Amino acid sequence: MSASTEAIIIEIVFSLGALIAAGGLIGLFIAKHRRRGLRPAMTIIFSGAGLVIIALLLNILIFKTYDHVRVKKDQYYEIVSLTANMNTSLASSHAENQPVTPRDKKASKNVTYLVKHTNQGNHSLRLAQAAQAQLTTQKRPDLKLVKRNYRLILDHYFQETVQPSRTATQLSNHAYQQATKFHK
Repeated sequence: MSASTEAIIIEIVFSLGALIAAGGLIGLFIAKHRRRGLRPAMTIIFSGAGLVIIALLLNILIFKTYDHVRVKKDQYYEIVSLTANMNTSLASSHAENQPVTPRDKKASKNVTYLVKHTNQGNHSLRLAQAAQAQLTTQKRPDLKLVKRNYRLILDHYFQETVQPSRTATQLSNHAYQQATKFHK
């Protein structure tokens, strides 16, 4: 099931629960006004509130937000891990004439591993391998090439996983900023 389908189902359950609870409140006021038993109306209110709580818990358990967009938790952790490894692999490149550290090389290998195991296409895998080759074998890696490859990898990832293409572009831009941000 896609993230949007699951989100729609959860929103339907939430709305249904809220509607049932509101109907129970109306029934409670009518029963109180007519001096009848309040137990049936209270049961309806608790049923609606239960559905609302279930929908909220499902929302918390299944989704996280990345740049104010709701994504599945596994996708969220893939994105965060991929951008963190991209950022780490570029860490020593922020200063001139700095060699690529072993930590940076390991991070670039992790990027390739993540691209391979997040079921991205062969094109993205080749881009990740080219970036890894630049960072692990060259004394002075071509950082423009590495950043370009990282940008294309993120673009492909979000085009495959997020549906409105405008949202995919927004998330890709945010992820690229996170991947290339310099932490002082």
